[in-house]
Amino acid sequence: MLTKFGSNIAKAFVLGLFVWSFCALSVAETRAQNIAQPNPGGGSTAAVDLTTKRVEPSPPKKPETVEEKLSALQQSLEQLQKTVEQQQETIRLLALQLHPSDSSTVTTAIRVEPISDGPQTPSVEDRLKKVESSVSQLGSIKFSGDIRLRSESIFGQSNILASAANPLAFGNALTPRHRMRLRARLTMRGSVNEEFDWGLRFATGSMADNISTNQTLTDFFNRKPFALDQAFITYKPRKLPGLRLQGGRFEPPWTFTEMTIDNDLMVDGFNQSYSRTSKDSVLKDVTFVAWQLPMLERNSAFVRNADGTVNVDQSRRGGRDLALYGGQLRTRFEPSSKVALNLSIADLYFSGTQLISPVQVFGSLLQLPVIISLPGGGTVTSQALIPRDLLVGGNGNLGLTTASNNATNRDGRLASGFNLVDLIARLELRHSKRFPVTLIGNFVTNTQTHDVVTALGTTEIVLPNHENNGLWAEVQVGQTRAKGDMQFGYTFMRIEKDAVLTPFNFSDVTQQSDMRGHRFVFSYAADPRVVFTVTGIITERLTGLFGPFVPTPPGSLNRPTTRLQLDTVLRF
Repeated sequence: MLTKFGSNIAKAFVLGLFVWSFCALSVAETRAQNIAQPNPGGGSTAAVDLTTKRVEPSPPKKPETVEEKLSALQQSLEQLQKTVEQQQETIRLLALQLHPSDSSTVTTAIRVEPISDGPQTPSVEDRLKKVESSVSQLGSIKFSGDIRLRSESIFGQSNILASAANPLAFGNALTPRHRMRLRARLTMRGSVNEEFDWGLRFATGSMADNISTNQTLTDFFNRKPFALDQAFITYKPRKLPGLRLQGGRFEPPWTFTEMTIDNDLMVDGFNQSYSRTSKDSVLKDVTFVAWQLPMLERNSAFVRNADGTVNVDQSRRGGRDLALYGGQLRTRFEPSSKVALNLSIADLYFSGTQLISPVQVFGSLLQLPVIISLPGGGTVTSQALIPRDLLVGGNGNLGLTTASNNATNRDGRLASGFNLVDLIARLELRHSKRFPVTLIGNFVTNTQTHDVVTALGTTEIVLPNHENNGLWAEVQVGQTRAKGDMQFGYTFMRIEKDAVLTPFNFSDVTQQSDMRGHRFVFSYAADPRVVFTVTGIITERLTGLFGPFVPTPPGSLNRPTTRLQLDTVLRF
């Protein structure tokens, strides 16, 4: 209790002293202005008493330049650090008197890093960064975030409706789409002590879109959603260095590319990791990560057979929850200071995804395949129509393809299960300080693809399914850390129909599987915190307008789609 009380006193004292420092500078500035102010008689107010002939002490000199202001703030921070350390030492001694047997009772001091002029005087910009960093971490919470403005144009889109020119063919050209988009994120990070960390992040984006934090500037200037994107607690026990336990809503804790998981996707649940590091060996790091991520919790189910008896299997399936389980082993090798190689292998098991009913976006309605149990027994398969705006945004009145791009059976459910074996290699070459090179290779295979059950009239047809592999190859040259930095990037993508679960992977392509694509990126840093980026993405279907299991009629329209993005990102 005494330690907590002393810590609260120290925090209050730190805040008061920090405010006092700035007030003192303001008072000094006011006094300097008053002394130089001319009096109504035409003379100037002197600092000499004519009666006693006593000269008053001159006020402190007002900081005029940025350099002088930084020096004054630096002196205040250094004095603040000394005072806090004295207070913390007093608290520690009092705590030891209260608990003499516990020599480890120490209250952590608030650390303000001094700004030192080394052999070379740092620039004003460098000193300002250090001051900002010191001030932003005076308390236990650190704030950061970013704002991204995007202009996006999409060319070459087509739908899958009957052709206007030929009723026996499919596909119609759509007009180009142009939209302005906004992304804003506010991040808070903090720690309770050496073992517990926490984090919160709020972000824009449609509530129903889990793989994008973009908000389109539309809907007659209405307010934009800004919701909880991250909320987690991390535990790192001191007695077990390298162990890390985390729960809540957080970024995927494993190494991945956007072929399997979109960068904007946040996951819910728990993860555990254990790392061993070495400074003397070429093998610098070995880490194992495991995760348990619930996706959909469903109510209990009760299904009868046609004769009125309980169908145990259907009841179990109807009440089954969906989740993502997995684990990853990753390593890092550094044969020299300029070369590093990261290797990882992961297994991602999506439990229960065979029960997902893909939602088809068709015009202004959503078509959901549903199975209705009749009161007297038996079932009826039908389609439920729901207004699109209730669940998803975009693609209105276009007749575009499904939210899930994976293969489906005749009942509308996904044909395959999804257990992804994911192999990633990342090579870092730092021979050039300004233009480092990064090479990334990612191969994924789905071990639970199943044949597709379709129908031709009343006849059931089973089609073999070998669409289970994906390839991602990427090269990056350069960086965007300092002013004037540039970065170039190219990515090749080839993803077969059931290689990945498409509601979760790369969202900036026309369709997320049964596709081949190329991405070109150029970025320029106008400031370490302001980056301009131009991105071009060209995608095309691998196996025709309807995929590998339905032949595309002759004369159908199937053309590549080009997406152009112009981004301005400001980080704070």
